[in-house]
Amino acid sequence: MIMLCLGLNHRTTPLAYREAFALQGRDARDALAQIIACPAIDEAALLSTCNRMEWYLAVSDAARAESFLRAWLLDQTSFSPAQLDAYLYRREGQSAAEHLLRVASGLDSMVLGEPQILGQVRDAYELGLEARTIGPLLAELFRTAIKTGKQARTETAISSNATSIGSVAMHWVKTHLASSDHRRVAVVGAGEMGRLVATHAAEIGGVSLRILNRTLARAQALADQVKADARPLSALAETLVWADAVIVAAAAPDYIITPDLLPQRTTRLLLVDLAVPRAIDPALAATPQVQFFVLDDIQEVVQRNLAEREAAIPQVEALIADHVQKYIAWLNQREVLPVLVDMRRKVNELARLELEQALHKLPTDDPAVTDQMARLAHRLANKFLHEPTIRLKAQAAQGNAETYARVLQDLFLSDWSGADR
Repeated sequence: MIMLCLGLNHRTTPLAYREAFALQGRDARDALAQIIACPAIDEAALLSTCNRMEWYLAVSDAARAESFLRAWLLDQTSFSPAQLDAYLYRREGQSAAEHLLRVASGLDSMVLGEPQILGQVRDAYELGLEARTIGPLLAELFRTAIKTGKQARTETAISSNATSIGSVAMHWVKTHLASSDHRRVAVVGAGEMGRLVATHAAEIGGVSLRILNRTLARAQALADQVKADARPLSALAETLVWADAVIVAAAAPDYIITPDLLPQRTTRLLLVDLAVPRAIDPALAATPQVQFFVLDDIQEVVQRNLAEREAAIPQVEALIADHVQKYIAWLNQREVLPVLVDMRRKVNELARLELEQALHKLPTDDPAVTDQMARLAHRLANKFLHEPTIRLKAQAAQGNAETYARVLQDLFLSDWSGADR
């Protein structure tokens, strides 16, 4: 069996293209069902977030499985094969396993050590279990990844003060709302950053949340996820009267919030501009009752604690290497299990036959004697099997499973069908 990972993420693919592959809920379950239908794919799991789309597969034929998945991905979008090749990365075998552990540990995240990805890896695992597309190989891999991610965060400083742009924005919002009589927050934009900010905002207790977007359907989809109200972007002027805090996470060719759009206020308004290029006219910073932050202000906070987390990378990589080695050893040992099972069956069958012949020749049918003879046969069989079992598993863990399994088959099992008499 071969392990494959095919995916794209924030490093390889622009947001506009990543969004084309975003799959959640029923769409993700349907996708899993379609992919597992390929005869070359035995197990499948999908990790789909705003920053990445990664397929993890256990396959019997790597070329056939990869061809099937690529064709499926092309069918989901308007990509050309050349575009897909430019964005898609591929990992195989140990490299695929190591990649998932790096992802779960936060080493491959947009914000180093961010905590959300571990929960998303767990969600992908649980979705695969529910869809019955995850078998023993991927189940063990995902359990190993989750364990590694937890250990990385508890035993190293990789997540120490791990802040994201969205979480910093929400910190300012919380501080602002603490001194406000109202708790009305508006998020403009329903893309990747808008989703992150809205998710953080929804976690603030007692907040009325509103999502605005050029496409009302996208605003409504996000609003449904975070239990907010949805409005079209045309409702922005009215929203600026309603809100106590407005976070803009939607890029535009021109400013979408300008001084002439903002009414005179008697209460303070927090404006946070996360867009590139900026979507709020900087002139508003001088407006009375307006507190104004831009992306550069947030980036400074995000980078402030980065050095401590970067220093933890070697420790996390050592953890990953250890867990990957254990997982590969487990995989290799699985390859020799059929040989060990057959060998144990043959030895136990031979022991049973010899025991029957010996008991037949004994001049007694004393149950105590019969029991002792059976125990003796069982102990001899186990002692005979113990050393070959230990040595074969050890060799398998070192990557020699195929060679030693073949030798064992040739020496002990070549003439045995499991029903010899």
